[in-house]
Amino acid sequence: MHRWGAAGRRGSAVAVMVGVLVGGALAGCSKSGTVTPFGGSSSGKASSGGPVPTNQSGASGHSGTLNASSSSTSSATSAPDTTVSKDEAAAALKTYQGQNNTANAALDNVAMAKIEGGSLSAVDQASLLYAQGAGGDKAAQAKTPLAFNDPVLYPVRTTLYPREFFVTANGVQAGLPNNADLLHFTQDHPGAPWVVDFLVALAPGQQWPAFAVAPDGALDYLSTRLDKVALSTTDLVAADRATISDDNAGQPGSSFLNDDATTAEQRWIHGENDDVAPAEVSMTVSSELKPAPTYVPLKNGGELVLYATRISLRVSQSGRSFTLDPGWAKVAGNATFSGGFTADSVWMTAAVDPPDKGAKIQKIAYNGGLVAVR
Repeated sequence: MHRWGAAGRRGSAVAVMVGVLVGGALAGCSKSGTVTPFGGSSSGKASSGGPVPTNQSGASGHSGTLNASSSSTSSATSAPDTTVSKDEAAAALKTYQGQNNTANAALDNVAMAKIEGGSLSAVDQASLLYAQGAGGDKAAQAKTPLAFNDPVLYPVRTTLYPREFFVTANGVQAGLPNNADLLHFTQDHPGAPWVVDFLVALAPGQQWPAFAVAPDGALDYLSTRLDKVALSTTDLVAADRATISDDNAGQPGSSFLNDDATTAEQRWIHGENDDVAPAEVSMTVSSELKPAPTYVPLKNGGELVLYATRISLRVSQSGRSFTLDPGWAKVAGNATFSGGFTADSVWMTAAVDPPDKGAKIQKIAYNGGLVAVR
């Protein structure tokens, strides 16, 4: 995981690269987040696998999760407690930071794939490939060490594997503005390496809403006002897909506010038609299910819903040859496309579903960009 961008530009803690298609050529230019072949920027996670909650009654959407508060986790059953300790979580974060910086320094996709999974891995694999192909300043930025300072650890209470935890931290990388990051770690079985599969970032200066935490420091899922959930997690994700497709955030019929994260997605999409004109652009929006959509309980009774979306844009123009710059050619495995190509992007999002179910949902953090050109 690394960040792309210039100081003062809003960006994600992972890498949001931006490119512009001019005269049929994809010219990569870095900003902050992952590589997108057209105008736009992104900044901004989801959670681990396991069953996806539908109108949750104490279900977090995590496999093996025990969602009672610490005071209610009695020995009513003999289920083992596999909850990660804060010391273990801190060690996992430290290990990830070191291994991440080592992999970035070498632009080593293979090493990065061992410590990341899910949506974050998809984004970072494309970012590293781009840096390998582009070289120069873009490769140098990718190699810059990244630190997660002032971490706050949030274990998820579990009785089985996989087990997991969340971290909020201040992402610091030379040359870029600091970001308030949210990371998700998961461990599949005893002795397995911890893997980071989701990360989103707030804009500089913003803060995360207060999470609901039990006395032992684990997330308290029973504090969420589940009886007032208007949308299940999966329904909320589906509603966001419709919001992106219909471009209606903030309008009366939309469940979502028109916020910075939505604006970034729309900017990326809207720029396509101008950048590739007179080519035609068609869009497909779908859910990214690794990791599965889930949520973090909030102290005020709401939920911070965590999920990822895949936006695929098909660019078509008969008889036209589209030529990629070296970075994009490395991602695509091909320097030219005849007649058209598809650009796939993945966007990780954190959205506040408020306790007042008459209020609109607000995306507050995001991260993502191009993952494939085909």
